[in-house]
Order: sequence, then C-alpha cells, then structure tokens
Amino acid sequence: MKLIRFVVGDSSKPHFGVAIGNWAVAFSILQGKTGKMHPELADSRAYLSKLPQSEQAAKELLAWGEEHLGELREEEKPSLNSVRLLEPVEVAALFDFALTPRHLKNSGETMMKYEKDNPQTAPLLQAFAKALLSKSPQPSAGQPEPLSYYKSNINSVVGDGEAIPWPLYTSRLDVEPELAVVYGNDRQPVAGFCIFNDVSARDVQVPEFIGGFCRTKDMAKGNQLGPYLVTQDEVGDPYDQKVTVTVDGKVRYQGSTSEINHKAEDIFSWLETMGPIKSGSVMGFGTIPDCTGLDHDDFIDPNAEIEITFERLGTLRCRLEEPVGKLLPSRWPVRPPLQKYHAQS
Repeated sequence: MKLIRFVVGDSSKPHFGVAIGNWAVAFSILQGKTGKMHPELADSRAYLSKLPQSEQAAKELLAWGEEHLGELREEEKPSLNSVRLLEPVEVAALFDFALTPRHLKNSGETMMKYEKDNPQTAPLLQAFAKALLSKSPQPSAGQPEPLSYYKSNINSVVGDGEAIPWPLYTSRLDVEPELAVVYGNDRQPVAGFCIFNDVSARDVQVPEFIGGFCRTKDMAKGNQLGPYLVTQDEVGDPYDQKVTVTVDGKVRYQGSTSEINHKAEDIFSWLETMGPIKSGSVMGFGTIPDCTGLDHDDFIDPNAEIEITFERLGTLRCRLEEPVGKLLPSRWPVRPPLQKYHAQS
C-alpha cells in the first residue's frame, strides 16, 4: 500500500489517502462511498498513532477502491501527475543516521582532496578517517549498539516535485538519496518506508563537523521525503533495493540499499535509551554509496531536473534552482558551470 498526502489545484488543504494505480484517492472519498467511517484515517497523525488497526482499515478501503475505481468521478480520483504530493506523513522529528560506511569513506576522500592544505580542517578529516577505519567497541551486555546521528530541520521538510532554492553560500549543492523508516507506535514500530533526499552544501560541510551541520543541511526545502509511505508488506526487503539517480533524463549515479549496515529495529533500540519515540518520527539510514556528487567528485549544476528512484519505493523528483544572486566565495575551487554565478555584478 502506498499512502500519500496531497493537494489538488490551488487548494491549501492536504488530503490523506492512497495511490490506486496512477490515481490519488483520499480516504475521505472512500469512506463516503463505502459508508464505513474510520477516525483513524482522518490524517497521517491519527493513522500512525492507531496502528495496526488503521493499516487494516486502510487496506480494506484500498481493496474496495481498486474494485470500484471506475465508479469514482474524475474529481474524486485525480491523477498522481496532476496533484502535488506532500511529504507522506506529518513529521514529528527527523533523524539522520550514518549507517553506510562506504559513502562516508568516499566522502572523506573527496573532502580531503580540497581540504588537505587547510590546517584547521585537514586534521578533522584525518581524525574522521581514522575513526571510520577503527573497529567499534562492543556495547555492554544488554545494551544496544550506539549509532551516530544528527537531528534534521523539520521546518525544511517538503515532498515530491519541489524546486530546491540554491543557497548563495555554496557552490557544491548535492543530493543525498537515503532509505527512511517512519515510526508508528509501540504496537507497530515500522509504519513503512519512503525515500529521503537530504540536500547538502558540500563546500561548507567540513568546518561544521564541530558544532553541527547548519548551513550544510538546514537550507530551505533541504529535507525531501516521498513520494509515498510504502507499507512493509509491499516494500519486501527494504535493505535490498536498487537505487538510481537520473539528472536531466540521464542516469548519473547508481547504488543499493544493501550497503546499509543496521536495521530499523537497531535505530529504535538506540533512540529508546534516551526517551520514547513519537509517532511520525522519521529516520534516515544514511546516504546510499555512489549516489551523490560527493562520492564521485561529480556535482550537479543549477537548473538540473533530478529523479531519485528506489526499486519498490517509487521516484522522488526535484529541481535545483538557479541562484537568484551572486554566489559567495567558495572554500573549494569554483567549477566552470558555476563561474557565471560568481561573476554577477
């Protein structure tokens, strides 16, 4: 089942519903047609807090909708291409973990290429590399393994098909395809999975290793989720999915979720040592190796149309907008396609 939140036309009212083929159908429509009312399907918050019974109710309505789709009027089943897909859940908290070691290794090598002569940042990267290569200590008996994460800016969460503003302080804006799990409740912790695009400004990242990723990660529309929340039965094995990134219609990066080295249950166990997890919390597992500009030192230019596809999670689309003013000086050499944005008067 593919759960969606969507807006039709110029309306600001979000609908909570389900994708049926190429159509978006609100649960309110399906409940009205069947006469079966489910308060737990009023919105994503109610759905997540009432799992697992809310999932069962949703699947029953989905089954009716699949059978009777032809009976719905056009305005009751707008096409997915005609609606704006929001982030699939109302996000309570957003955590990003670092559970893909090869991406971290690739990233460190690219960063060192540009930071090796900087006496302030080169030692940071050397220490980072040493920590990556060292074996993690075993946790104490009965304790979950500590997992590194940072807290993301939930004020910058957006859905599918967004135009991402290019911050004037960076000349190396990058996509970061990740697998994300959505937390339901203590009765059904895994509500489902979606794609997470953690947009990142790479040439300002290293100095923020100390103090936190601020300008690196917290830009407007910098946390993209979607296009659906896919339930676990339809996902199959979330840790065995091909990942493809296309730029302007051409395949640019490819990878696999098989390189994620911990599962959702490990994340939940670690977070619960600090306190209860709230329904609607979203956790990214870490960037899929080989699927970013930083992995290859091969960065995307402004105005690029990007599609991030996970084998059974759909395709999350965005466009990196052109800078709307002169870019600030970069800490790294300016790539030729960006030079015109530095030369503006």
